[in-house]
Amino acid sequence: MLIEWRGRFRGHSGLAVEAAGFIGALRRAGFAVREVPVGSLPVGTGPPPATGAIPVLTIVHLPWHDNGWEDLKGTIIWRAVFETASIPRPWVMRAEQVDEVWVASTFNAQTFAAAGVAEEKLHVIPQALSAGWYNLPISTGAGNGPFRFLSVFRWQQRKGWDVLLKAYLSEFDADDDVELVMRADPFGPTGYDIPADIAAVTAEIRPRNPPRITLLAEPLCLQDLQELYARSNAFVLPTRGEAWGRPYLEAMACGLITIGTGWGGQLDFMNDTNSLLIDYDLMQVSEAAALEWPNFEGQIWAEPSVPSLRRCLRRAMEDGPGIESRRRNAAATIRRQFPPATINQKFLSEIRRVLRSPVTAPGMSVPAVRDRLS
Repeated sequence: MLIEWRGRFRGHSGLAVEAAGFIGALRRAGFAVREVPVGSLPVGTGPPPATGAIPVLTIVHLPWHDNGWEDLKGTIIWRAVFETASIPRPWVMRAEQVDEVWVASTFNAQTFAAAGVAEEKLHVIPQALSAGWYNLPISTGAGNGPFRFLSVFRWQQRKGWDVLLKAYLSEFDADDDVELVMRADPFGPTGYDIPADIAAVTAEIRPRNPPRITLLAEPLCLQDLQELYARSNAFVLPTRGEAWGRPYLEAMACGLITIGTGWGGQLDFMNDTNSLLIDYDLMQVSEAAALEWPNFEGQIWAEPSVPSLRRCLRRAMEDGPGIESRRRNAAATIRRQFPPATINQKFLSEIRRVLRSPVTAPGMSVPAVRDRLS
């Protein structure tokens, strides 16, 4: 009984990390899994999928528009994520051509359904961290040196780097014993000058005596990333939209005070008892963000409040009321409710359910989908 998994398997992206975890669970449970690597390419431009034994189940772990949708076999499950209040019409049409859509959060179950995806197709399968995250010492908040705020993200409008810099530079100056460490990759291969962006916001907000900002631009291995979390006091990410929010999960598992936007997939595990939540307004995606990723055009997402984020940063740094209980609750929430064994058990249970069920809506061929989208 062969299961085929089409997706991305290299690097430390959310897609790659999640695929490794779920594929490992399948193989440990005795399933034969064929991995079909797919790059970020338009439909029809990449190499053909693997040939050989015909899978009874194909999991497509890709955006709707990537290569990898050709010649699907068996029951088709789409593992999908989207970060705004709805999803574009082409994504809805793609969902119509698969048997089930598996999302990571109740947020995405709601946003996909609101866009028109049949509710009976939607199933919530959360993500889990690799086992090593749950064995790390839990932060006590103490330590030598400045109070270190950590942020880990890709440098795109969705992640709210501009909001983060404006709030941090407005709230602190060089006399405050604080540091903002950003481990950031550019969103695309070209057109990004992260140091120049940081310099521009600094010149606008705090041209004299700015607080410390450290940019880590090189990729880190897992051990170095975990050590970076361990050397930090708080994690902050004023995102405009998340389908799940893996960095929040990592920070909370380590017991860091975690500051995040009060809207999005992360609310499946973040709340006022274990985190500091940033106020927001719902707004249309900006033109700049839509230029970065056209699928966001016309969508709605959160606009985090700079004053609210400033209050959260100050409260975390000054160890205000409730901070220590939030730190303990953060680690407890992730370690008790989202350990790999629990998530993998749910995932395997859903796999077995699908394999016991007849195929109810065979996937349509890519040419037929393309005809409908034209």
